[in-house]
Amino acid sequence: MAQRIVYWFRNDLRLLDNEALLSACNSSEEIIPVFVFDPRQYEKNRLGFRRTSALRAQQLIECVADLKNKLREKGGDLLLRIGEPEKVIAKIAEDFEASYVYSTKEIAPEETRIESSLSKNLKLLNIDIKLFWTDTLVHAAELPFPISKLPSSFAEFAGKMQGNLSIKNALPEPEQIKLPAEYEAGELPSLKNLQIDPEEIALVNETASGPQMSLSNAVEVLSEYLEIASDPAGFHALIDSGISQLLSLGYLSPRYVYHAAISMPESEKRQNLLRDLLERDYFHWTLLRFGPRIFKPSGVKHLFEKRWSNDNTVFEKWING
Repeated sequence: MAQRIVYWFRNDLRLLDNEALLSACNSSEEIIPVFVFDPRQYEKNRLGFRRTSALRAQQLIECVADLKNKLREKGGDLLLRIGEPEKVIAKIAEDFEASYVYSTKEIAPEETRIESSLSKNLKLLNIDIKLFWTDTLVHAAELPFPISKLPSSFAEFAGKMQGNLSIKNALPEPEQIKLPAEYEAGELPSLKNLQIDPEEIALVNETASGPQMSLSNAVEVLSEYLEIASDPAGFHALIDSGISQLLSLGYLSPRYVYHAAISMPESEKRQNLLRDLLERDYFHWTLLRFGPRIFKPSGVKHLFEKRWSNDNTVFEKWING
């Protein structure tokens, strides 16, 4: 058993059904839980769009604050830092003389680049990193076909998964989180600390409608959504229920939402929600199969004659109608 493991929280801001965290707790004497706010995620791109909107950033801050409180209830705490994770995590692992860094696996290009950079930094310190896949209903190894044979449409994918979908139950929370004796937890940042004007949220809230999701009522909103007789108008079930927001941050696991849904009475809304969970899986596997090609104008078919026009004038006209 390792003496210390640094646990790097990413898009898995939960204790319940977190295989990576549970494994870290069962494999070491002490855990150093860390969350890093990466300033690069809050910058504006050349078109003037913020990479992470003010509303999403605020919800992330709330989820991190809630996670910190839950860790404290288990006897631990959450170290909060602002910086580049590949550097910050390596430095914490070195300072605490950790044997390993545990975290969850991501598959998008930028996230995997950060993983790779962190791994290189840790190797120089003779520290290993272990990554766990926790973001889908099933693991890639449990699919009835290799990723290279992923169907080209969701309908075909759903057909192949029918009869092969066996969703494991959610894993329990760790019983205890034991931190080293001395540590500096750090302060929870505000939007201003992330170079975001809080007034950006006020603009969004003026037009907000639909179910109001919060951390304290997530399960209640899901249950209420499934019990309402009327069908959603123009939205996918995950979006309409508000659950997609918390799934994307890992505050809830897809397996937990799946089992919460199937425990509810049969309805069209329940079926829509289960379909959307499966569709969410499909697009994760699509990203895993094609990688950065998805984000290029040439696309997954390598149509290299296609290029971004990069015409800001036309783009501004489109924005302003």
